[in-house]
Amino acid sequence: MAGQPGRSGGDRPTAAQNNPANVNGLGGNGQSGRYSGFKYGENKALAEQQAGAPMAKASTFSAGPSVMPSMPQATPITAPTELPDQPVTDGVPVGPGNNSIPGLPQPAPAADNTQFNATIQAYYPVLSYIASRPETSAETRNVLSALMNGV
Repeated sequence: MAGQPGRSGGDRPTAAQNNPANVNGLGGNGQSGRYSGFKYGENKALAEQQAGAPMAKASTFSAGPSVMPSMPQATPITAPTELPDQPVTDGVPVGPGNNSIPGLPQPAPAADNTQFNATIQAYYPVLSYIASRPETSAETRNVLSALMNGV
């Protein structure tokens, strides 16, 4: 049987058409977008079938000036600020600036802790006793210390 030297024919798993890395969606890199390399006799039948339905030409899209004529030029990130008197925290619910963003919860006003502080001072001897006990954990001692020192 005549053929190319070193080729046994048939379905070769190492053939180019079986390599998934050999696929190019644009048909570039020398690929025509048509299939070839099938078993003996199948290429002719496939070529005849492909000739009956020619491939569409690739269209090229160019965004000309008429696509978005009203768009301003983008400001580069390295450009100096256009609002030098406005703090960077403007619109954020922390720091200086306009902090009232519609739809965001506003921080609660500062609470009057007078009654709470008076209650903690009344319980100071009890809290001090609990903190002094040997079975009291270090975490509990830290919380009680912070509570009593904050009054």
